[in-house]
Amino acid sequence: MSKRTKSILLSLLCFFLLVIGGKFYMDRMKVDNLYRHGFQLYEEQIATYLKEHYSGISKIEFSPIFITGGKGESFLQGRVVPVVYDSYGNKVYLRNDGFVEKVLVDYSMVFGTDLDFNVNDGSEIINLRDDKRRHNSVIWGQPLPENLKWVDHETTDESMEAFSSEGHLKGVEKNSLGSPKAEIVYNLEIRRIDERDLDKWK
Repeated sequence: MSKRTKSILLSLLCFFLLVIGGKFYMDRMKVDNLYRHGFQLYEEQIATYLKEHYSGISKIEFSPIFITGGKGESFLQGRVVPVVYDSYGNKVYLRNDGFVEKVLVDYSMVFGTDLDFNVNDGSEIINLRDDKRRHNSVIWGQPLPENLKWVDHETTDESMEAFSSEGHLKGVEKNSLGSPKAEIVYNLEIRRIDERDLDKWK
């Protein structure tokens, strides 16, 4: 095989590798953007409920969007960890890591949001659950619809009650006063991790 032929074959190989790599990158970016769009609304849903229904909260922030299992392309294993601060400097992570005696429910896609792409035009499909656990279609970029602002949310209430009753939160109570001055910090970073490392995030 001549040097010229080898050079042509090598150039073609590099070209195909670039095309394949570029397609993988674009597909990954499309998936990640859908995760961000869906979880931005989900985080807003969680933070709004905490801020409007619990007094004594000074700050609410969120972990990165953790993707676990496989390549993270299935839209089945995304989750976030809300972090709640009281007015005394205490903070708790609303996740099931054994920190409190009660078994808590994580804020994962299984219980919060469904994400997919429309098979016909590739557009984003985002569904959020209301406080009756019914699925509702939402559009990213628009305000959180009133019907998706939780009035009661058993999962969140159980977590807050567990942390408060064991003394990890002070002065935090569920009532109509809420915490209108509470700071909210959203987090749309995507982080793909091993599921065993979920509880290590601080």
